Amino acid sequence: MSLVTGANRVEPAASAMSSPRGADALLAQFVASKTPGVIARAYLQSVRAELAERHFAGASGSEITTAMTAAMDDLLRALFRYADAEHAKRAPKLNQKLAVVARGGYGRGELNPQSDIDLLFLHDYKRGPYAEIVTEIILHALWDAGLIVGHAARTAKESVRLANEDLKEKTALLDARFLCGDEKLYADLDKLLIAEVLNRNQDKFFATKLEESRKRHAQYGDSIYLLEPQIKEGEGGLRDLHTAMWLAKVKYKVHSLEELVQRAVITEPEAAEVIEARDFLWRVRNSLHFLTGRHFDQITFEMQERIEPIFGLKPEEGQAAGSALMRAYYQHASTIHRFAEGLIARVTENSVGGRFFRRTPTRKIRPGVIVQGTLLSVVQSDFFERDPLNLITIYADCQAQNVSLSGGTYQLVRDHLGLIDDAMRQDPRVAEALMTILSARQRVAETLEAMHLSGVLGMIIPEFGNLYARVLHDLYHIYTVDRHSLVAVRELERLRTGEFKDSTPLLTEVARELPHLPLVFLALLLHDIGKGHGHDHHERGARLTAEVSQRLGLNSEEIDLVVFLVRNHLMMSQVAQKGDLDDHTTVEEFAHTVGSIDRLKALYLLTYADMRAVAPKVYNNWRDMLLSDLYLRALKVLEQGDREAADPARRLATVKAGIRQYLLATEAPEADVTAFLAEMPDRYFFTVPEDDIPLHFDLMRSLDDRPLVCRIRHFPELEFSEFIVVTRDQPGLFAMIAGVLTANNLNILSARITTRSNGLAMDVFRVSHQMGEASMALEEDRWLRVEHDLERVITGQQDIAALVADAHHVQSAGRKFVRHVPTEVTVDNRTSEQFTVIDVFTQDRVGLLFAITHTLFCLGLRIHLARISTNADQALDVFYVSDSAGGKIEDLDRMRELRAALLEKVEQNPRAGAAS
Repeated sequence: MSLVTGANRVEPAASAMSSPRGADALLAQFVASKTPGVIARAYLQSVRAELAERHFAGASGSEITTAMTAAMDDLLRALFRYADAEHAKRAPKLNQKLAVVARGGYGRGELNPQSDIDLLFLHDYKRGPYAEIVTEIILHALWDAGLIVGHAARTAKESVRLANEDLKEKTALLDARFLCGDEKLYADLDKLLIAEVLNRNQDKFFATKLEESRKRHAQYGDSIYLLEPQIKEGEGGLRDLHTAMWLAKVKYKVHSLEELVQRAVITEPEAAEVIEARDFLWRVRNSLHFLTGRHFDQITFEMQERIEPIFGLKPEEGQAAGSALMRAYYQHASTIHRFAEGLIARVTENSVGGRFFRRTPTRKIRPGVIVQGTLLSVVQSDFFERDPLNLITIYADCQAQNVSLSGGTYQLVRDHLGLIDDAMRQDPRVAEALMTILSARQRVAETLEAMHLSGVLGMIIPEFGNLYARVLHDLYHIYTVDRHSLVAVRELERLRTGEFKDSTPLLTEVARELPHLPLVFLALLLHDIGKGHGHDHHERGARLTAEVSQRLGLNSEEIDLVVFLVRNHLMMSQVAQKGDLDDHTTVEEFAHTVGSIDRLKALYLLTYADMRAVAPKVYNNWRDMLLSDLYLRALKVLEQGDREAADPARRLATVKAGIRQYLLATEAPEADVTAFLAEMPDRYFFTVPEDDIPLHFDLMRSLDDRPLVCRIRHFPELEFSEFIVVTRDQPGLFAMIAGVLTANNLNILSARITTRSNGLAMDVFRVSHQMGEASMALEEDRWLRVEHDLERVITGQQDIAALVADAHHVQSAGRKFVRHVPTEVTVDNRTSEQFTVIDVFTQDRVGLLFAITHTLFCLGLRIHLARISTNADQALDVFYVSDSAGGKIEDLDRMRELRAALLEKVEQNPRAGAAS
């Protein structure tokens, strides 16, 4: 029986193509024109154009791939006949033979519109002039046509020898399909393949393919539920199905899903489900190729918006464009992933003889449950029917034994999900089983992920199940909502194991000493269950969490903690990143809201894990410093109460006395010290680290008649540099400095402005080292340019608006598509006792910070503190401001005018690369 010939043969598809098609018509054109490459290029352009019409009219994925493959077959057969005739004009053929064989996706008959092709030129004996000339003519024509062609020229015996030496060659031959030429040569290859390749080194082949798959998943995000997934190579992508089928071909000597059904390896419903999923992925991939006009396999946000209407899908109310498409994609990708994992498990479970899959002893761990190697299986078909609780406890078994479900048992679980009903969800044993999993010392996240993959977790907690494949579109969350929650559990578990003890020792210590960690795991699992229904998802989530917690049998104290964490899961990150932590009132209010030290520790851990699960590098040293600073300050308030802040005048006198003593010891003039202590605002002495004050004093003394004095300090371990500017105060000073830093491509994290009563101003800016910014922030020449530009701006020689505009023009070039982020501006007089706090949430872009600060200057406002938070395409900039007299902006009309002016200015500022 031929392994590949019948199943992979692609028959010409019925087509509405109007221009001449078929090998005969193409051959005639080649002969007439003598330029086969030009004809081939025009032919493929015409084929793709006509297939695009069919695709956009609703053609299935397989209809397009089959037609594209058939069209390519016609092209190759015509080229072979043309090349054969051209050789005949030059020299006699003698007994030389040649066959052209398709491999890879082309061999499988799965060509998408812009797919590469892979060819094997199979010749007999030594490669002679005939094979060389024909191969050369075909390849040059294909290259002229714009195709990327993988190719090799070998005999059948060479191919088999290489296949046994190189597993990549073995894989390529598994998808081989005869195209044209001498069919007997191909038949010889097919026989040798079965006799000398497929039955050799099976276990090594299996092990290698599984390791390749693991590395590929890691490279492409290690999750199905990425917001911009790779449709071919990512987890749940087409390559997962290819890998499973390669292993099945070697094991069972089959070459199609239908034959696996015939061999009773899979069921008809399984095959139907995966065929539907594969067709969906093909149709999405066809869309990517048609829309981009190139081989492009990532479902980016831009592509999601453009593909969704092609499929006749519309997002739910309140959901971003593309979300309906992606929900369908995740469901089908999950089908592919589950099927591939299950088929691979069946292929490898009973593999014997190889070192990698050597048969291991079977252990019975409880009635009906056995463990063999790394797999757990149930041995009774009615195991779950007799006691549906086993659908949960089987995962506790896996967790305790450090194993995974076998493919057959996984499918058995899937088949019995319907046993989990409302009555079972109310069973106290269900709650006990779930809490046992959450309370384990190992594999908590891995077990929850396995339960989610099979559907068990969503059946136990439907509120979490409703998050399945839910998409929230932005450029810094990389996972769907359900996957984000599971990753957060994983990140907290990694913290507890000590994986980050060197970089985050404080968090590691808290994680190891907190007795309520299982409840924090539960809160992380539930913290986003209110999403997808408009604003205030944390309040809705808190209500749903209370219901879930009661159903799980938690006591009132435990319910209070979990509900508190879900309701306030955003609070700590917001206060840490937006709040003025040097304002004792800010910290006190946060600490009082938290209420207890145990709650503070739990919230600290939950906030860390939530931020870590957003995307790689979102939780960085800068954010760790802010979060830890807030934790320690709040902990001090909760431990000591308000005793330290009870007498601020006494605290101020003590601080000033210590500074006076230190400065006088450095032989600083007493008059200068006295003036410094009298003219600096009281707030300065409460908010600035005492170790920094002598430096600030020296910088102010050194100003003299110069326009400005600057100092740069680098803190690579905290991922920021500090830029200090001392100059004479003038209107719009903050906007000038921010503009110069922006123009020099430096990313501002925060700024604090202090003005002496004698008119000197000291602005302290912190500049990011994140991503590629570290090298720029550490360049000495760049800071020299900053100082030069700033002096010219301050002295009126350079217009700051023009400087920023020029930088905007350069930095915006070539920026990628980004989704539009609506602008929100809030004006708040409750957060700070002394200042009005302005929040601007909008789409990040070059020149944004300058646009905002320049507008505030034009409105006559003074900026005292700024916190800049940027995540990919979104910016949240917070400004603590006062009017020119130092007071809050409390007049309602003035507040409305301020908000309107900022909205107008920000919306006018161009969005480089934004979606229209």
